[in-house]
Amino acid sequence: MARANHLLAHLPGCIAAVMVMIAGTLAHAQEAVELAERAVPPMGAASAPEEAPYWRRSREGWFWQKDPPPVRKVIPPKPMPPAVPAPGPAELSPDDRDLAALAEFKLRMERALNVATINPTEANVMRYLELHAEARRKASVLADVGSAVALRMPWIDGTTSGSRPVQPTAQRAFDAIKLQDRDQLLRELTQTHGLYFFFRSNCAYCHVQGPMLRQFQEKYGFTVFAVSLDGGQLPEYPNAVRDNGLAQRVADAMGVPSQHFVVPAVVLAKPSTKEVIPVGFGAMTMDEMADRVAMVVRVRDGGAGRASRQTVAALMGDGLEPSAMRSGDVVEPVAPSGRIGGPGAGPGNAAASAAVRR
Repeated sequence: MARANHLLAHLPGCIAAVMVMIAGTLAHAQEAVELAERAVPPMGAASAPEEAPYWRRSREGWFWQKDPPPVRKVIPPKPMPPAVPAPGPAELSPDDRDLAALAEFKLRMERALNVATINPTEANVMRYLELHAEARRKASVLADVGSAVALRMPWIDGTTSGSRPVQPTAQRAFDAIKLQDRDQLLRELTQTHGLYFFFRSNCAYCHVQGPMLRQFQEKYGFTVFAVSLDGGQLPEYPNAVRDNGLAQRVADAMGVPSQHFVVPAVVLAKPSTKEVIPVGFGAMTMDEMADRVAMVVRVRDGGAGRASRQTVAALMGDGLEPSAMRSGDVVEPVAPSGRIGGPGAGPGNAAASAAVRR
């Protein structure tokens, strides 16, 4: 009890001593803060990070060695390139100007037509009709100038290159020369080519084609090798042979499907190369067969759409008379449509026909 009373008697003195110590510690801390603030340079002044107190650099951590801050390189701005003046509109050529004008005119006319179509008022229709009349005037001018210029260009005139003229008297002269040239070509072809004739004895068209083909054969001298698909005969060709697969081979060589290989069929053949060219299927007149043979030969020779040199020479008077045509001037086929193989593939002359029959 006495000890407790003794402690209570000294308690106020202890509390007072502790308060004095705390006040002294606070005073020392305030003094240190003021000294540190006086040591920190004002904002904007250059100072090294090491001069700051350590308690202000606690976030940096603790290192045995600290690298200096990187030196920032100042890159000078690149000089601006000199300003290039904007290019002006390019000079158009005369053709470009004309094409631009045509495009503008076509656009105006199309717009006027569309507007008049959807809204056919009197003003809209008049505007379109004016443009349409202007277009017709331009076309008329083109036709007149073209006709005048063509008079100085005989090389583009079709009548000078073998085309059929429009003048009736000239047409008769053209037809006569053309016919003579065709007949001469066919007679020359008989030396190297022959004809296949496929038929059936119960075919009405075949009985019509037989006499026509016989006349054609007698006029031009072609060798005709008649083939009967059913084994029957025709009065004009009593010695026809029965088909032994030749029709199928010929059809394959010409690229004709077997189901479309109809009779009567006439095929031009060249025994030396076993090439075959279809002349026609169905009944044909003698002139029609002659025209077709001449046509297929001309097409195969690359002369489609052009008259032969003999025709042009006879029409234009180049010094080559129609009766003086040489065999070397006759067009001969160089690329017929197909070839056939096997025996009996070429009815070009009597020897070839005999070989086929054997």
